[in-house]
Amino acid sequence: MLELFAGGQAVTLDQVLTNREWRSAVQQQLEADFPDQVVVAVKLNIAGPIKNSLKIRQVFMAGWQVIKQAAVNDSTTIKKVHVDEQRITGPEAFLVLDGKLKKWKQELLRFEEDFALGRLFDCDVMADSAKGYQLSRRELGLPPRRCLVCDEEAKICAKEGRHLLSAVQAASNQLYRDYFVTDLTLPAWSRDFVVDAAVAACLQEVALAPKPGLVDPISAGAHRDMTVMTFLDSAVALRPYFEKAFELGQGFSQADATGLLAALRPEGIKAEQAMYLATDGVNTHKGAIFTLGILIAAYGLATQDKRSTTLREVLNFVQKISANVLDDDLVSPTCIDQQEETAGHYQYRTYQLTGVRGEVAAGLPALAQVGLPTFRDRPGSVTNRLLDTLMALAGTIQDSTLIKRAKTPAIVQQMQDWVDEFFDLGGAETVTGQKYLTTLNQTMIEQNLSIGGAADYLILTIFIGRLSGLLS
Repeated sequence: MLELFAGGQAVTLDQVLTNREWRSAVQQQLEADFPDQVVVAVKLNIAGPIKNSLKIRQVFMAGWQVIKQAAVNDSTTIKKVHVDEQRITGPEAFLVLDGKLKKWKQELLRFEEDFALGRLFDCDVMADSAKGYQLSRRELGLPPRRCLVCDEEAKICAKEGRHLLSAVQAASNQLYRDYFVTDLTLPAWSRDFVVDAAVAACLQEVALAPKPGLVDPISAGAHRDMTVMTFLDSAVALRPYFEKAFELGQGFSQADATGLLAALRPEGIKAEQAMYLATDGVNTHKGAIFTLGILIAAYGLATQDKRSTTLREVLNFVQKISANVLDDDLVSPTCIDQQEETAGHYQYRTYQLTGVRGEVAAGLPALAQVGLPTFRDRPGSVTNRLLDTLMALAGTIQDSTLIKRAKTPAIVQQMQDWVDEFFDLGGAETVTGQKYLTTLNQTMIEQNLSIGGAADYLILTIFIGRLSGLLS
C-alpha cells in the first residue's frame, strides 16, 4: 500500500454522504452565528476509499498551519476555530474571521496554487451577507486547477475519466513524499512563529513522560538539582536569545555563513546567564542554547528571501556556521586550563570524542536520519511517537551527558541495548513498552545516568517538526 494511505480505514458512500450533510450543517450554523464574518472551510481531496490516516493528517495539518498563519500575519480578528482531524472521511477545519470575502477567496485559492501540498486541499470561503457570491479561479486571475497525474485541467480529466484511481493515488503519495520524505519542506515563517516554535520545543520536551533518567512532570530522573518547573522558567528566559538567533541569520551574508558563529556566541553567553538567573544557577538548557541557537540561525539564513526552504539546505548552513568549531574549541583551543575544562573538552582529550561540537560540525545528522523519520513514521499518539523518537535518538548518538555520568564511553553500547529491548517490546504505544520506560527510569536514577544529549536532539526534532507541520 502507498504510505500516504497506510493504516487508514476505507469509508462507504453512505459515510461520505452523511459527512457531506454534517459539513453543510456546520457551515450554515457558522454563517448564521457570524453573519458579518467570513467562514473558511478546509478539507482534503483524497482519491479512493481511504480518506484518513496518520500521513493524511500530516498533510492536512501542514496546510492548516499555513492557512492559520496567513490570518495571523494579516492581523485578522479570528472569531472561531474548529478542527476535527480524526474524522474517518478525512480531516476538516473551520475558521471564522473578519475581512472581505473576495480577499480570503483569493488568499485560499493562491494557497491551493502555491503551497507545495495545496493541490490536495479544497478550501471553501463563504459569508451569510454575500450568499450566492461566487468567484471562479479565472475571474481572480488564477489558472484552472491542474490534474495531479498529467498537469492538464483537473475538471476535464475527471469528467473524461482519463486516469486510473491507482495513478491518482500514486501522484498524491508522491506529493507527500516530496514534502515530508525526500527532503522535508520548511515554509518561510515569521520571526514570532519561529521563536514560538523554539520555546514550545523546549516546553514539550520537558512535559513528555516517562523519560528515562530525565526530568519530566512525574519524575526528576537522575537530576537532583532541578524539577519540571526549573525547565519551564529556563525555556521562557531563552525567548530573547531565540529572537536574536533568528535575526542574526536573517541579516547575515549567506556567503559568509562561517562567520555567523562568532556573532552568535556572545548572544549564547547572554542566554546562559539568563538561564542561570531563571534557574538559580542550574544548567537546564546549555546544550540546547548551542544546538538550537545554531539551527535557528541556519533557518534564518535559508529563508532570507521569504521563500520556503528544505531541511537539507538548513542543515548545510548548520555545517557552514560550525565549520571551524572543532578546530577552535577542541583541536586548538586558545586557552583551556583544567579548571575551565568542560565535559566536552575532557572527553575529546581522553576519548577523542567530539560530542555536541562534532554533531553540529557534521550538520546534526541524527536530526534528519533518526529524529524526524522516527517521529514521522511511528504509530500512535503524538506523545508516544515523541517517546519513541527520544529512545531512537538515545540509541544512535554518543551522548556526552550519558558518558560523563557513567565515566566511560562503554555506556553507549549499554544504552543501545536498552533501546533495542524497548523497541522489541513494541515501543511506547504498547503497555509493555511504557512499563519498560518506567523501569528503565528507575535503573538510570540508581546509576545516576541521564540522556541529556538525546533530549537536546528531541528539542531540535520538535522544533523542525513544528516548522514543517509534522507537529502542531
